[in-house]
Amino acid sequence: MEEVVLDSSVLVKSILKPGHWLSEEVYRRELETHQKARILVKTLKSSNTIVLIPYPVIVEVAAVISRLAGRELAEKVVESLKTTKNYTIVYEEEYRDKALKVALAKD
Repeated sequence: MEEVVLDSSVLVKSILKPGHWLSEEVYRRELETHQKARILVKTLKSSNTIVLIPYPVIVEVAAVISRLAGRELAEKVVESLKTTKNYTIVYEEEYRDKALKVALAKD
C-alpha cells in the first residue's frame, strides 16, 4: 500500500479559502491552490493510500486555523485528522525514519 506524508500547508490550504484582502492576482493563484489542495485531500481520504501526518503538523494546523478561523473549527479539524480511517498520526520517534523513507522513495 502506498504511503504519503501530508504537510501542514496542504491541510490548511485545503480548509481555508484565501482572503479577499489579497491582490487580485495573488487571490486567484491562492484560490487555485486551495482547490487543488481540496481535491488532493478528498482523493487521499477516499483512497487506499496511507496518509502519514507527523504530530507537529497537527499542532501547526490547529494553531493556524484557530488564529484565522476560530478555535471551534480548529478543534473539528484536529478531530477529523485523528479519526480519518487512512490517516496515521505519527510521533517523533516513529516518523523521523519513516517520513524520510517515504520522502526518498522512488516513483
